[in-house]
Amino acid sequence: MIPFPSVSSRIRRPAGLVLVVVLAGALIAACGRDAEPGAGAPAVVEVPDGAAASAATPAAGTALDQVLPPAAMDLPLTDQDGNVVTLASLAGKTVVVSPNLTLCQEVCPLISANLGAVTRAVNTAGLQDSVEVVEVTVDPERDDRAHLKAYQGMYGAQPNWEFLRGTPDEIAQFWNAFHLSYGRSDEASGASATDWLTGAPLTYDVQHQNVVYIVGPDGHLRWLMDAAPDVRGTSIPAPLESYLSDEGRQNVASPVGPAWTPGDVEAGISFVTGTPLTS
Repeated sequence: MIPFPSVSSRIRRPAGLVLVVVLAGALIAACGRDAEPGAGAPAVVEVPDGAAASAATPAAGTALDQVLPPAAMDLPLTDQDGNVVTLASLAGKTVVVSPNLTLCQEVCPLISANLGAVTRAVNTAGLQDSVEVVEVTVDPERDDRAHLKAYQGMYGAQPNWEFLRGTPDEIAQFWNAFHLSYGRSDEASGASATDWLTGAPLTYDVQHQNVVYIVGPDGHLRWLMDAAPDVRGTSIPAPLESYLSDEGRQNVASPVGPAWTPGDVEAGISFVTGTPLTS
C-alpha cells in the first residue's frame, strides 16, 4: 500500500512518469496542539501520466492514480440528515474528501470555510450534480447527527456538501483506506473549552492530518493536498470564529508552513473533471 500523506513534493519526469515523493513518516497536524513530523526515508511511487494527468497537472498538491479498497468504497456512513452514504453510491461523481471535527478550535472550521468556497465555485460552474464535497468525522463519539446538522447549518451548506459520521470502527476503516492518521489527545492543562452545542466540558481533543483528497468518478484517488488551510479571503461563521482558540485565530491570520486555498482544490477538481472552475 502507498503511504499517501505526508507529501513533500512532486517531480515531473518527461519520459512519461510522474514521481510522487511520499514521506514514510506522517505529519500529524493537531486540531489541538502541533505535532512533530515523523522520521523516515522518502518512498518513490511512479504514476503513469495517462492515468494521473488527463488535464493540466495542478501546481499545488499531488496527482496520482490509486485504487481505493472495495471495503472502503462500500462502507456505510451516515450524513447530517440520517441518510446512508457510501463512496460507491457516489460513483460517477468527483468527490472531495476531508477530515472534520465539529468541536475543533484550531483548524477544522477553517477547512470547512475553504470547502464552502470550493462548493460555491463548483455550483457556479454548473457541476453540482457531478461534484460532491464530503467532510468525514475523526471524532465519531461526539460528532452525532445533531452536531453535524448544526455545523452544516452554520455554513449554509449546499446539497452537494455533506458531513458524514459512523461508528468508531467504521470511521477507522474509512480513514485507514486513505492512510490518514488521527487519534485522541488530552486537553491542554488548564483548558476550559466547552461543547458549543451542549455546553458540556471538553475532556479530549483529536489530532489528525489535514489532508484534502479528490476521488475520481472511477473511484480512484486522483489528487491530494497535505497542508493547512489558508482562509484569508474566505469567512468563518461567527459562532465558530468566536469558538476558535488562540492557535486557531493565529491560523486564520497567518497559517504556519505550507497552506492550501480554495483555488488549489478547485484546480484539483478541474484536473480531474476537465472543467475549469472560478471562485
